[in-house]
Amino acid sequence: FDQPWGHINKEGVVTAVQGDNPPFLGPAGTVHLTLADMAKYLIFHLKGDRGEGLYLKPVTFKKLHTEVGGGAALGWFVAERPWAGGNGKTLNHTGSNTMNFMALWLAPGKDFAVAAVCNAGIDRAGKACDELASLAVQKYAK
Repeated sequence: FDQPWGHINKEGVVTAVQGDNPPFLGPAGTVHLTLADMAKYLIFHLKGDRGEGLYLKPVTFKKLHTEVGGGAALGWFVAERPWAGGNGKTLNHTGSNTMNFMALWLAPGKDFAVAAVCNAGIDRAGKACDELASLAVQKYAK
């Protein structure tokens, strides 16, 4: 009970729940990290994009971070944003287990990353995380 409980919309009432996705969804939706470990993961990808990554070869990061179609890379969505520096390339990923939500943004050309998280999987959690990430970009991605 030392972690925030997730929340769902149960018959119009936001309700705290303790649970997770079923095990068969594990590879896609049962990853649990502290915010400090999430920061390490984002730094891992920023360094990898520069060819300084550990554990994976530069060619592997290039493959992970390159669009393969429809704006999607392998685990990321690729987009250009004016705030991103360099060529404007950003990598974005969102995820939810229906009880929690997170949004990740990387701007390798600026050596910048942001994670926004919410302990609710309700519809407005995604909007709240997007707004929080946007505020962080405005304040810190200068």
